[in-house]
Formats: sequence, structure tokens, C-alpha cells
Amino acid sequence: MPFPDGASWNLALSGYANYGSSTYAVGVYKLMLKDATMNLNQITFSTMLILCSNCRLMDLGRQIHGLILKFGFGSYVFVGSPFLDMYAKLGLIFDAKGYYDEMPERNVVMCNTMITRLMRHGMVEESKHLFHGLKERDSISWTTMISGLM
Repeated sequence: MPFPDGASWNLALSGYANYGSSTYAVGVYKLMLKDATMNLNQITFSTMLILCSNCRLMDLGRQIHGLILKFGFGSYVFVGSPFLDMYAKLGLIFDAKGYYDEMPERNVVMCNTMITRLMRHGMVEESKHLFHGLKERDSISWTTMISGLM
């Protein structure tokens, strides 16, 4: 790419990440960090968090977490939900819950992600507590609770 912009970087990153080329995706991400730091955005971080979650790349995920905080993207749903999901899938459910509790803003997607992950880790009471505290519930909220309690 002679003059890559954020969209072209993210297109390459997503393409590699979504089609099983995690090594290439990580390579593109590292190039983005080196050559185009200003092109990092919610799509970049969301894609990388999902990749780290699926490929169990805990160290890279923690580094990305630091950049998310640095750039102020933690409260964006597009980043916040994969962020919580990554920590929970990597077995760090208490870290995920701690970060969830510290988030200044949460929406129903982030809440559903946390409820789902708590249920999958057998933390039924915590899931119920979170569910009952929701101001807004959708079909995913209800489905998660019902299937988790069965």
C-alpha cells in the first residue's frame, strides 16, 4: 500500500484475522503501530481483541488493553464488549468483572457480554445480580438468563 489510511489498514487487518491468518493479522497490527499510530481506531482494537480472544494471545491482549485506555476507547461498545469477552475467554473472569465494574458507561451489549461470561464461568448469582440491575434488557439478556438457569 503506497499511502495507507486507517480504512485500508483495518481492511487488511480484518481480512487476515477473519480468515485464519492470525500471524499476518498481528503483523499488520505491528505495522500500524510502527507506521500509522494515528490510524488506530475502534475497529482496529475490536478486531485485535477478538483475534486475541480466539487465538488465546493474552500478552498481546493486555498490551492492546493499555492502548485502549491510552486512546480512551474503553467505553465504546465496539471495543468494550470484545475487551470484556477476551478477558473472560482467557479465564480471567474476575479481571473482566473488575473492568466491567469500572467502566464509566455501559450499554446493554456490554451488560449482555458480562452476563453471558459470568454464566459460562458458573457465577450464577453474580449473573442474576447484574441482570436484575439492568435498566434496559433485550431478548439477548433474557435468553442468556433463561438458558443459564436451565
